[in-house]
Amino acid sequence: MHLLDRMGAPLALADYDWDAAAAGPPLTAEERFQLTYAAHVEWGTEGTFASLDVSSDPLVGRFLDIWLQQEVVHADLLARFLATQGAPTAPVHRTRAQRFAARRGKWVNQAAVKVLGKDFFAVHMTWGAVNELTTLRFYSLFRRRSANPVLRDLLGDVIAQEAVHFAFYREMAAQLLHDNERAQRITRWVMTHLWSPVGVGLRSREDADRLMRGVFAGEPTEVRAIDARIDRLPGLDDLDLVTRLLDADAA
Repeated sequence: MHLLDRMGAPLALADYDWDAAAAGPPLTAEERFQLTYAAHVEWGTEGTFASLDVSSDPLVGRFLDIWLQQEVVHADLLARFLATQGAPTAPVHRTRAQRFAARRGKWVNQAAVKVLGKDFFAVHMTWGAVNELTTLRFYSLFRRRSANPVLRDLLGDVIAQEAVHFAFYREMAAQLLHDNERAQRITRWVMTHLWSPVGVGLRSREDADRLMRGVFAGEPTEVRAIDARIDRLPGLDDLDLVTRLLDADAA
C-alpha cells in the first residue's frame, strides 16, 4: 500500500466528547500557549500550501491536497479543545500581510525551481520532514504529559496522521537526495543557514523559541532521536538541527 493510501480521511470533531474534555484536568498557562501555537501553525498550512504548490508531480500534488485537509482539521480540533478550557483561539494567517507573504513565498519558490530545477524539491521535502517530525514529537510529548483523557485520544489520532505525513516527506527527500551530490549540498546549506522552527513568520521567533525550549529542553534523548532521523538522510549526517537550535537558544 502506498503511503498516500494510508493517509485516510480528515478527523471529525463529532468523534470526541467535548463535555468530558471540559470536565477533565485543566491546562496550565504554558500548555495553553503551546496548543494555541500548534493550532495557529496547523491552520497556517493554508498559507504554506499556497506558497509550496509549485510542483508538477501529481504524487506531490495529491499528497499536499490531503495534507492540507487533514492539517486544517487538526487545527479545528485543537481550537475546540482550547475552547473547553476557556482559551478560545482563531486563525492568524488570514491577515492581509500573511496573504501577501504566502504569495511572495510562491514567487520565491517558483524562481528557485527555475534556478535549481528538481533539486529544489529535495529542500522542500527535507524541510517538510523536519517540521513534521518536530510537530509529531511535540504532540507525542504533550500527550505523554497530559492527564486529560479526551485530549490524549485526540492527540493520538492526530499523531497517527502526522506520522504518515512525516513518512511521505522523508521518503521523498531520501529519493531526491540519493546519489545527488548537488541536491545534498544545496539542501545542507539551506537547512543549516535558513531553516527555522515551524511557525516562524506566522508567530514570532520568540514564541517559536519558547515553544521549542518548553517542549524539548528537558528531553535530550528525544532531541537526539529527532536529529538522528534527519541526519540519516543522504548527505545530511551530523546536521543536528534541533540540538544546535536549543544550544544557541541556551547560550
